[in-house]
Amino acid sequence: MDTDKNEISWSAMEYEHDRKSNEWYWSLGVITLALATAALLLKNILFASFIVLAGFTIALYGVKKPGVVKFSANGRGIKIGDRFYPYEFLKSFWIRYEPPQKKELEIISKKIFMPRLTLPLGDADPNEVRAILNRVLKEEEVKESLSEIIAGRLGF
Repeated sequence: MDTDKNEISWSAMEYEHDRKSNEWYWSLGVITLALATAALLLKNILFASFIVLAGFTIALYGVKKPGVVKFSANGRGIKIGDRFYPYEFLKSFWIRYEPPQKKELEIISKKIFMPRLTLPLGDADPNEVRAILNRVLKEEEVKESLSEIIAGRLGF
């Protein structure tokens, strides 16, 4: 972790990876097969195809290992890997710090179609990140969305 009073940088895994058990994959397969069969019984081939494709995609995502990403925040904006987000396009931030499970920075954009950014803090000190971001962004609590809660329960 590099830090001075105007910039902080850190590295972290893209996301928290939970190793999936064989039972998890079997359950996914059974649920996918049951939903696809129900769609076929209702003569909806397109939906059945979608269910099979979705099940396959979820299985691939479950196997995928996260890469290490470099993050930084300075007086001009936030950098995630090679992508730079100037503060003028960002609305607010929130640091979710619930050790040992959660240590992440949430960024809300002013853009309508840009998703909320969730950055793992890795080895960064949340107080140092907060001190730098408080100079340029409003700190505003962000609640976990329903999709994030469901994804967490499913092991993503």
